[in-house]
Amino acid sequence: MQVLAFDLSGESALFKKPYSAMSPVSYPLLPPPAVLGLLGAVLGLGKEDYHAALGWERVQVAVGLRAPLRVMRAALNLLQTKDGTDAFFRPRAGANTHTQVNCEFLRDPCFRIHVGGLDADQAARLAESLRDGYSVYTPCLGLAACLAETRWVAAGEARALPAGTYRVASAVPIGDGLKVHYDDDRLYRRVRIPTLMDPERVVHRYREVVVADDGGPIRVQATEGMLHVRDTETIAFL
Repeated sequence: MQVLAFDLSGESALFKKPYSAMSPVSYPLLPPPAVLGLLGAVLGLGKEDYHAALGWERVQVAVGLRAPLRVMRAALNLLQTKDGTDAFFRPRAGANTHTQVNCEFLRDPCFRIHVGGLDADQAARLAESLRDGYSVYTPCLGLAACLAETRWVAAGEARALPAGTYRVASAVPIGDGLKVHYDDDRLYRRVRIPTLMDPERVVHRYREVVVADDGGPIRVQATEGMLHVRDTETIAFL
C-alpha cells in the first residue's frame, strides 16, 4: 500500500469527546475522521464533498504521538449569539451575553500521520501540497482557534508484517490479532475513538486504542498482516 507521512503540530488542540458538551475534554489524538477533514482543508474540498472525494470507506489512517502527551485546562469566553446579540453579533445593551466554558486542551501536541488508500490523483495532489507547506483552508487541531502546522515526512510503500513482536510508533487498536505488552514504568491511555464516519456524520465504527503518554513506541505482539512498516517505522492502521 502506498502511504503518505507527515507531521502535524500546534500550540494547543481540542478533539472534543461527544459526551462532554458543557465542559469539553479532548481525545489524546486525532480520530481518523478528523484526519480526513484536515486533508480536505489542505486540498480545498468543501465539508460536504471531502468524504466522497477522499474515499472515506477505503482510506487507512495511522496516528502516532511525536511529543509527550500534556494536558491543560482553560476557560473560554463565549458569546450567546442566539438571542443575546443583534444582527451584527454585537451584545445587546444591558444584557449579560457572555459565558465561560471550561475546556481541556492538549498542550504543544505533535502527531505523525500516515494515510493510505487514496486514489493516485488525490495522493499526488496531497503530497505536492504537503511538500510545499501549502493549504487552501487553514488547518486546525479540532477547534478553529487551535491552528496547526504541517511538515512533510515521506511517501513510500507500507508492507504488511509477518507475525511477531514489534515496537509500534502509532496508536494501537485493541482487538483480535494484537496484544499490547505494558511496561511497568510507563503510563498508557486506553480510549474509545470513532474511526469511520460517513458524510452524514454517522459513525460506522468505534475502536479502542492504546497510546503511551511519553509518545514513545508501544511493544505489541501481532498476527500476520495486522501491522505495517514504512521505511523503518512500524504502524497500525485504525
